[in-house]
Amino acid sequence: MGCFISSFSPLRAIDLLVDRNGYTVEKEQSYGDTPSMRMDVYFPEKGSKLKENIVMFVYGGSWRNGLLFSGRKEYYRFVGKIFSSQGFITMIPDYRVFPEVRFPTFVEDIARAVKWADTHNNFNCAKRRIILIGHSAGAHIVSLLALDPTYFAKFEIERRVLRGWVGLSGPYDFNPLAIGYIRPIFESFINDIDKARPVSFASFGKPRGLLIHGKRDRLVSISNSVNLYKALNDTKNEIEYSAVEGGHFDTVLGLGVPYIGKLEVQSLIFKFLKSME
Repeated sequence: MGCFISSFSPLRAIDLLVDRNGYTVEKEQSYGDTPSMRMDVYFPEKGSKLKENIVMFVYGGSWRNGLLFSGRKEYYRFVGKIFSSQGFITMIPDYRVFPEVRFPTFVEDIARAVKWADTHNNFNCAKRRIILIGHSAGAHIVSLLALDPTYFAKFEIERRVLRGWVGLSGPYDFNPLAIGYIRPIFESFINDIDKARPVSFASFGKPRGLLIHGKRDRLVSISNSVNLYKALNDTKNEIEYSAVEGGHFDTVLGLGVPYIGKLEVQSLIFKFLKSME
């Protein structure tokens, strides 16, 4: 029993509490050629009016397998439910992580997921545009896709596809080479580490964004969001920033876990999404 509990992700335990009503889900949609490149797509109830924008949520997990809070798309049904209940087609992709791959492959995987959504006839992305939302390592990935144009260019994705982005508790202004268990993931860029630092790409003309960070985050310093906000604001971009009560995981649990997460996060994000309509 002890071994079972120690291997049982808290996110999986939370997922078991989420009801299965009010939405439909198409599981294991393939956007690439490996088992890790699959996504679950959540749809509002039949008869509901669909929003024009699509939400794609990218979970965290320190870009690697084996940690207690390592991500899997199945653990984030509460995210799919909360956005689909508001009329958004919601995509939650898995992506490859260390040791299977290293930076920047996991960023490229999510770029491939965006490309799949844009070219998949069922989602009519000629009209619908994508809003990327990421937490922790997922926020790092989302911010690089929003701020560094080379990823979209590599996969021939038009910039108009990205309507906006939201980063929750992301490491945007850090040196991954200075953290022992993270260093191997990024060390092939030891001579060009700024390519892994979203703050390095702050310049005029970036997509509109929202940064949210917990005031008591002990895992990823709130200075990451503060510094990225200042850098983007100073270069005349449309960027919003809010510090909320709670720690590192409260910002993602606030997307649909009553009494655990800080529901202030929901109101901030839905206000932002409303302004993008």
